[in-house]
Amino acid sequence: MQRTPVHPALVLFTLVALTGTSQAQMQMGPTTGHDVLLFSSVFRGVATPGPYFYLDQAIVDYGPGAFSAAGSERSNRFFTVMEGTLKFTVGHETNAYGPGKFFSVPPGTIVRGFNESQTAKARAFISSLVPASGAAAAAVPGTRESLPPPVRAYASRLAVGPLPKIIDVYQNGHRYEPGFVTMPHVMNETHDILQLEGTNIYEYLDGGVETYGPGRASPMWVGRPGTMGNKTSAPSLWVITYVATPGKPLTSPLH
Repeated sequence: MQRTPVHPALVLFTLVALTGTSQAQMQMGPTTGHDVLLFSSVFRGVATPGPYFYLDQAIVDYGPGAFSAAGSERSNRFFTVMEGTLKFTVGHETNAYGPGKFFSVPPGTIVRGFNESQTAKARAFISSLVPASGAAAAAVPGTRESLPPPVRAYASRLAVGPLPKIIDVYQNGHRYEPGFVTMPHVMNETHDILQLEGTNIYEYLDGGVETYGPGRASPMWVGRPGTMGNKTSAPSLWVITYVATPGKPLTSPLH
């Protein structure tokens, strides 16, 4: 489902997907329930791979003892750990990251992830700015992944552009408790949303209604006023990536 204007050249490279600066800015005043901000990661001054590119999102689960093969790609990648603790080797440096910790991997840089726990799963949220010509992912010869390997639990892809040469990238995770509905607002900046658990409903002021369940890519239309909410009896969990013009508000409330 198209959410922002897309250059026709991107159609040649379309692949099938394998599957805010603050809480207050996203929430904009609840009517009922709660919006729980699970994490908020900000990467400023990011160079885009071109005016038109793909925004990929993935939720990757590392079972106990799981690890990935070492590899690189042409994408600019952004990682936030959602659950457990993961060690990542980026280039020649290895660091451990717990829930809410984040880092970026520049294009062409070799990265490898490890879950050293033998009892607990770990989960990472990865957003990638993929060139229109493709990621050109390549594994390092002689490296391998664990058996069983890390699992891509959910994924989405959105063709975006035109965007400036320099942008800010935001990764947020939210949990809408039952009954939570935002106040009417407008999404100002290009973004993609990936629904992980539960169901969200978007109700636009022009009468349009959209409902999204687990595994669905669900960006809200940019510039189209409406609300987001959870009208079910179970919590809903979702993640969002903004690729935003620096200095511009991500959302605007309606007065």
